[in-house]
Amino acid sequence: MIWAILASLAWVWVAQTMVRVALRIGLLPARCHPTLPSLSVVIAACNEQETIVDALHSLLNVDYPDLQIVLVNDRSGDATGDLMESVGAQDARVMVVHLDQLPQGWLGKSHALHLGAARATGQWLLFSDADVHFEPDSLARAVSFACDQELDHLIAGPRIQCDTFWEKIFVGFFGTAFCYRYRPDLVGDSNQYYVGVGAFNLVRTQVYRDLGGHSTLAMQVLDDMELGRLLKTRGFRQRFVGAGPAVSVRWCVGWNGLVHGLEKNAYAGLHYSPLFALASCAVVLWACLAPLWLLWHGAWAWGLLGLLAMQVCALCLWPSGSPPWVGLLFPLAGLLFTFILLRAGWLCHRRQGIRWRGTFYALDELRRAAPNS
Repeated sequence: MIWAILASLAWVWVAQTMVRVALRIGLLPARCHPTLPSLSVVIAACNEQETIVDALHSLLNVDYPDLQIVLVNDRSGDATGDLMESVGAQDARVMVVHLDQLPQGWLGKSHALHLGAARATGQWLLFSDADVHFEPDSLARAVSFACDQELDHLIAGPRIQCDTFWEKIFVGFFGTAFCYRYRPDLVGDSNQYYVGVGAFNLVRTQVYRDLGGHSTLAMQVLDDMELGRLLKTRGFRQRFVGAGPAVSVRWCVGWNGLVHGLEKNAYAGLHYSPLFALASCAVVLWACLAPLWLLWHGAWAWGLLGLLAMQVCALCLWPSGSPPWVGLLFPLAGLLFTFILLRAGWLCHRRQGIRWRGTFYALDELRRAAPNS
């Protein structure tokens, strides 16, 4: 019984942390400067014909005075490159770069972003993805805020579009785990914390180039987070804000999208360690199932306390797109999270590496490049 009660108390601790995170993280201010520095948006895409056209049209509708858009077609086998060219032909701000080879010692996305950034001419760089949608004033607001705060790196958390049941429950659970682990509310004040988001990493161009660009992240699967870590450890100023509806993305599509979409990243986040993965799964299962065990055994007060704390966590993430009711289903989301993590680890060890978008990356090489190696 004590072990289960401790799980409910742990959720209370997580909930109070999430309240702090929600209160400290503001939304992107509406203010836009009348004069803005030049900006280059760099997007790498591999086999993303289903999402890229709508995303690029939203980007072309952005109201920014000096904007360059660098699109990198990373060895796509579908119509992604042709669609990039078609969109680019409509707007002189767009530059399309086609890659047909991947050098040894690089992950595809890091290589594509590195070459795209090399073509950029803006004073600021925004690294984003091929499925992200922007409101017309989003970039002007972000750059204005970064300049006002004298930042070197601004991360904007996008609004997550959740259309299916599994997306809704998982995004809220994952968001809670992410915020508790990385404390995005503290990255501007503490050297202990850092963060990065692939949908919106805005960085000063000169700072990025002085650090060697993505060449220092060549084999990092979590390139967005590692960019944040690199900038923070070198002493540059960083901050996280919520983008609200100004920036939005559908992170994964349905059950299959979650399971297969996180196949690359889930195990990488645990540094490819089987023991770390098993321990993490044990903690998740203990935390998520213990309140239900308490209810089953008649300890109603303690069980409801745990579920209530989960619900508080979900409410804190409501502005980011997580439905407010999903906290009550965190036990189910925890089971899904455990399945995704164990599956990703098992596949990685069975294959002795990861296969992503048609390219195989050996486990030994990934481990040598891991941040703690």
